[in-house]
Amino acid sequence: MKVPFTFRVPAIDDQAAEAEGWPATLAGFPLGQWIADSRRIYARGDMDPDRIAQLAKLGMI
Repeated sequence: MKVPFTFRVPAIDDQAAEAEGWPATLAGFPLGQWIADSRRIYARGDMDPDRIAQLAKLGMI
């Protein structure tokens, strides 16, 4: 799945957040930036093998 760099988890009062099942604790989280950072860490070879396995299990490319 491709997530735009600027994507943030919808606010808890946003109907989209409820409809998509986002937890309230993640409201406003910069998910797109987190994914981009994680890909950079992986590309550098600095990611823990357990984290790689967890992300692969979730379907992250």
